Amino acid sequence: MVTALSLLKAPFLTPKPLTQLKTLPSAKPNSPFFFPSSFPSFPNLQQHRFNGQPPIAASLKEKVGCFKKTLSNFTSLNYWVVRDYYRLVDSVNALEPEIQRLSDEQLAAKTSEFKKRLNQGEAVSDIQAEAFAVVREAAKRKLGMRHFDVQIIGGAVLHDGSIAEMKTGEGKTLVSTLAAYLNALTGNGVHVVTVNDYLAQRDAEWMGRVHRFLGLSVGLIQKGMTAEERRINYQCDITYTNNSELGFDYLRDNLAGNNDQLVMRWPKPFHFAIVDEVDSVLIDEGRNPLLISGEASKDDARYPVAAKVAELLMRGLHYNIELKDNSVELTEEGIALAELALETNDLWDENDPWARFVMNALKAKEFYRRDVQYIVRNGKALIINELTGRVEEKRRWSEGIHQAVEAKEGLKIQADSVVVAQITYQSLFKLYPKLSGMTGTAKTEEKEFLKMFQMPVIEVPTNLPNIRKDLPIQAFATARGKWEYVSQEVEYMFRQGRPVLVGTTSVENSEYLSDLLQERNIPHSVLNARPKYAAREAEIIAQAGRKYAITISTNMAGRGTDIILGGNPKMLAREIIEDSLLSFLTREAPSIEVSDMAISRKVFSKVKVGPSSMALLAKAALMAKFVGKSEGKSWTHEEAKSIILESVEMSQLKPLKELRKLIDEQSEMYPLGPSIAITYLSVLKDCEVHCTKEGSEVKRLGGLHVIGTSLHESRRIDNQVSD
Repeated sequence: MVTALSLLKAPFLTPKPLTQLKTLPSAKPNSPFFFPSSFPSFPNLQQHRFNGQPPIAASLKEKVGCFKKTLSNFTSLNYWVVRDYYRLVDSVNALEPEIQRLSDEQLAAKTSEFKKRLNQGEAVSDIQAEAFAVVREAAKRKLGMRHFDVQIIGGAVLHDGSIAEMKTGEGKTLVSTLAAYLNALTGNGVHVVTVNDYLAQRDAEWMGRVHRFLGLSVGLIQKGMTAEERRINYQCDITYTNNSELGFDYLRDNLAGNNDQLVMRWPKPFHFAIVDEVDSVLIDEGRNPLLISGEASKDDARYPVAAKVAELLMRGLHYNIELKDNSVELTEEGIALAELALETNDLWDENDPWARFVMNALKAKEFYRRDVQYIVRNGKALIINELTGRVEEKRRWSEGIHQAVEAKEGLKIQADSVVVAQITYQSLFKLYPKLSGMTGTAKTEEKEFLKMFQMPVIEVPTNLPNIRKDLPIQAFATARGKWEYVSQEVEYMFRQGRPVLVGTTSVENSEYLSDLLQERNIPHSVLNARPKYAAREAEIIAQAGRKYAITISTNMAGRGTDIILGGNPKMLAREIIEDSLLSFLTREAPSIEVSDMAISRKVFSKVKVGPSSMALLAKAALMAKFVGKSEGKSWTHEEAKSIILESVEMSQLKPLKELRKLIDEQSEMYPLGPSIAITYLSVLKDCEVHCTKEGSEVKRLGGLHVIGTSLHESRRIDNQVSD
């Protein structure tokens, strides 16, 4: 029995002797962007870091806070709910030795056995522990990943129709396989919903290996698929899709003229869904309507005229704005000037109504900023999702706003439209009889989830203790002061060699900070919605954990790519292969700009490629050269990259013996693909050694330093580890 007295005597309340602060090692003197004499000493920044309370008082305060947190855990409902789930964990662990003894065929046959038992009247809960044990073993064999006990709890939370709040890096993707498999056994279909096409495809291919091994069919819904392809994929046991495609398929089915046009499982298209990033989908974007529109009025010529009138009108004199609801109100002077410019006696004349066009032009002028709410690409104004930072090519603002923005930018006006069908994400997901979700941040919106969806939020504990340090939020009187402080902090961290990830809220802010860092001669990478950056999204984020890596990003960051301390060895190996072979495969220069990435690479430590890897690279390069000459092949830069990518994928799917056999069989035809695959595996080993060593060094320096920026605040986080 734990008593209050024993808690007060806990070791974490005993003050420890102070140790001398260790001086962080400085950056390498031979780095091309490190000039010891040019760096300021940062007196203000260092004073800010070490002033305040005496160390003993601060330490005691921290330990008392730790005691309060421990005590609150015992008294919280979440603690007892999680504790109850450990009964299921014990059952799954007890079954593990028995399941491990099964052959692959016997393990896969368990699916048929479960379906038979369900048809004979057993409940899903009766087979839950055994089904979870089977999925755990299948994942271990096919993916090399075994579900931790806390991940078993996460799977049970999802199966119970709740929201599993799991910290970043705790393996939510793997957790989803448990609930998806168990609920798919009923034969009614399971939807695993992600936030974009990339994640849907990645998870369908990656986690789908577990389900296919166990005999379930796995479908994938992607942009650009035909109705027949969608119909086939929706009929699968488990279907991976994104929230947008799911919503539009439902709307299109409701507009269908006959049954042959339907793509979903009618009359019951919805059974069970697992929603990734559930707070973003159901709360942040929950009330945004999905619209299917038809062409309406033909007043395209009025928008450019109204835009010219809006340029004449001055805020405060001719009109006033209300920031609260983004509204505009014309003054008497503004009405008179607008009527004079438009040569009309009444802006609100029913036969010749100009008021709506002028109002929309003023809203476009005041509230819709380029590189913040939208970007211009290929002659089109494309909306930037304010939550994800991604470009949404299919979305358009309604009620003439989008046309007003196009007129402001001098673009071709696309026809106005009328709404034919619409639904919000909240209304869409309420159609599921059983709904669950995963995210890293849902507890703050728990009341809203309970009110609208009757879904409680369960905080799943981390597999290992969390040692991340959340530093105090800094508030600034001006935006300029904030960005100056952030650039100082980045420079301070760069001097230590620590990787830094800075989150910004818009394209404009990310590029402003980039300019400040360029003034300080700090190499960095930028990731935002602009095409030249977005094309290298996963590549940039994959290397954000390397020593000296400085990454500025909007919150689109990485599309699910892991940030690994020391760098991502798979991405690094692919870069080495591309750098070595692309010049032999194609003479075409890359179409995207890579200047900032090239500068950043100069700071990174070079990978020492072993002699065997060097020999394989030389052999592959020679083979690429001969293939181009002897067969007269000339690939574009993108085609050459695709060849390398296909070879890399081949290396992951086929064992080494099979690759060598392919080379022997195709020896007279220059087996380029298998040769690149074997070369990649060899280079990958060198990269893994390099990244492990560099990761240990970065961890010793303090790990990844994250700075989140919003309005006039700056949130600083020290990530000691990154899994």
